[in-house]
Amino acid sequence: MKKVSIVMPAYNCERFIGKTIESILQQTYSNFELLIIDDGSTDGTKAVIDSYRDDRIRYFFQQNHGGPSKARNKGIEGALGDYIFIFDSDDLMRPEKLAKSVAALDSNPDANILFTRFSLIDESNEILREDYLKEYTTLSALIGTEDIDEQAYYLPSNKLLPTIVKTNFIGTSSVALRKSALTANERFDEMLKNADDRLMWIQLSSKHNGIFLNSILHDYRVVKSGITGQGMLKKGPNKIAALEKAKAFCKEKDLIKLLDEEISNNYLSMSRESKNKKDEKMQRFYAKQSIKYNVNYKALKLLISSYAKGII
Repeated sequence: MKKVSIVMPAYNCERFIGKTIESILQQTYSNFELLIIDDGSTDGTKAVIDSYRDDRIRYFFQQNHGGPSKARNKGIEGALGDYIFIFDSDDLMRPEKLAKSVAALDSNPDANILFTRFSLIDESNEILREDYLKEYTTLSALIGTEDIDEQAYYLPSNKLLPTIVKTNFIGTSSVALRKSALTANERFDEMLKNADDRLMWIQLSSKHNGIFLNSILHDYRVVKSGITGQGMLKKGPNKIAALEKAKAFCKEKDLIKLLDEEISNNYLSMSRESKNKKDEKMQRFYAKQSIKYNVNYKALKLLISSYAKGII
């Protein structure tokens, strides 16, 4: 029986998935299975996967869902390992990611979600930022250090949840979950095309204790055609929907207020993009929504300027 299951959604990723698979097969820890869930790829993704002859690789194909949530859930359901690692098909594992993460989970049986530091790379594997989380002061305040010290920090739920609500510093490919602790309802939201991971981390941290492994253990790739490179008009509706749903896992009024402020900021960004597209109607609509969730000067200014053309 494999101790580790790596769940990897894949969609039209023939350019990068080979390197990703190689980084996994080169792990110092070998007791794993790799579940690749192909979300209806139309390029050469399957051919690249088929070129790797390793019985630890399990391939599944499904009709395109439009986002990674359904593929992630299918992988979780089919996983045989004690620990489930979520990993994207264009990121790279560093050689000791599995070994160090398994050791930390073994040593902290009361923690059910683990995450780590990671670097940022471009499409040519050039490092853009060696320690992506270095500037996240909320994280450094939580663990008490800005330095990488290779330590595993135990984070009780009551401390982890407020910090994640304030700032999302969990990289999806850094996450490992204890399968035995997951309930049937703790799954990625398939109604969301993006931001399903953020909602999942908030849901889990509202109930489960965590571990932050203070090591850089994967490289997060920024791809121009990926979700990260999309504008807020495309990403925003799902981000806002995720934040609305996250309120169900936050009992404290202060946390609800933080979520409302973030929703307001998302609407503000959508109003700005609408202004750049010279769409006064939507600029006005999103500015009003921003003010509804949190009265702010920037949205008010966008609202007023949306009427300027009609006045002139």
